[in-house]
Amino acid sequence: MSKMKTIGIIGGMGPMATVDLMKKVILATDAREDQDHIPILVDNNTDIPDRTAAILGKGESPLPELMKSANRLTDAGADFLIMGCNTAHYFLPLMMPNLRIPVINMIEETAAFCAREGYKRVGLLASAGTCKSGIYQRALERAGVEVVQPQGEAEEAIHGMIYDGVKAGNMGYDTTAVREALAQMAAEGCEAFVLGCTEVPVAVEMYHLEGNFIDATEVLAEEAVRQAGAKVISHLPHKTACR
Repeated sequence: MSKMKTIGIIGGMGPMATVDLMKKVILATDAREDQDHIPILVDNNTDIPDRTAAILGKGESPLPELMKSANRLTDAGADFLIMGCNTAHYFLPLMMPNLRIPVINMIEETAAFCAREGYKRVGLLASAGTCKSGIYQRALERAGVEVVQPQGEAEEAIHGMIYDGVKAGNMGYDTTAVREALAQMAAEGCEAFVLGCTEVPVAVEMYHLEGNFIDATEVLAEEAVRQAGAKVISHLPHKTACR
């Protein structure tokens, strides 16, 4: 029997991003054989309504389905929960009073990582819902890190890549405007870019984007491995290692 804790993943937001999170947990685990890996339960709940639409007042609340997933995972034996969807963390305060097991907050963990690494100014690459919600801005500012987010056409470019590129499975999506946005933010003094939407790390790989990227999914995965009781193999860009 495994002595490690069981991770419960509230998934389906979206399905590929859920696979990406599970893969990152596995790759971040220092394991020599199957039995060294962490038990993981996944609820790939594709009935969860769009989080951005809900935040912008254009869609139904995802809260009932988020709680349904949390309860299913708890009943199945999960010891703690994680969610790959950044935007869904906007609804976490509403979930907390009704959760029966702990949850790791990806937004807070990512802000803490940026502060520990000594970043002073970072760019935020996220969906319109995440940007409008202010969840990253508040967490990063509390951690003493200044946030720059894409504006106007740059914001539309990032949002388009997420929805019309990754979510639509469009391998040939034109990322010219995204690359221009990254260059503009770097020129404004961004030392790194926080990948603040679960689809953005998938996009980085899919479209071969370049930059100093802090993958919030990776931050979450590594913290989940730690809390499950396994040794971590870190894939994050540590500033001290880059000097």
